[in-house]
Amino acid sequence: MSAPVRFHLDPDLDGLELLRRWMVAGVEAGGFPARLGAYPVEAREGLVRVACDIDPGHANLVGLVHGGVTASLIDMAGGAAVMTLLKPGQTLVTTDLTLRFLNGAPGDTARLEATGTVTWHDARKAVVSAEVHTDTGLVVAQGTVGVAIRAARP
Repeated sequence: MSAPVRFHLDPDLDGLELLRRWMVAGVEAGGFPARLGAYPVEAREGLVRVACDIDPGHANLVGLVHGGVTASLIDMAGGAAVMTLLKPGQTLVTTDLTLRFLNGAPGDTARLEATGTVTWHDARKAVVSAEVHTDTGLVVAQGTVGVAIRAARP
């Protein structure tokens, strides 16, 4: 069962304001972030933190948090960090994603958080450094996200 998207992009708002609206909506924004249980908890220009409250459905077959959860959080934190730089009407899309798993997140982890920081950008693209850690501070993964910035449509 999918979570319907309830959050719609307003082309008159810049990316930071849209992200702030997503923060207010939380998982109620719908779509994949709602299915994952991920939502932004901090946003400022060029930096975003995304949290995910872990439940048994996030586990892999050996009892750790599935690596796909971690990869998704890196992707979301990366895109959201670039979102803070968007002008009204612009959108974005991930062009590439790399990550390195450093530790397994135990299945009893209560929450994962991903921080994305824009390290380089121009008018058409950006690069973000991202890190995921558990609620106890264990670093689970580090990664890099490439993002294309798409021009506003007339």
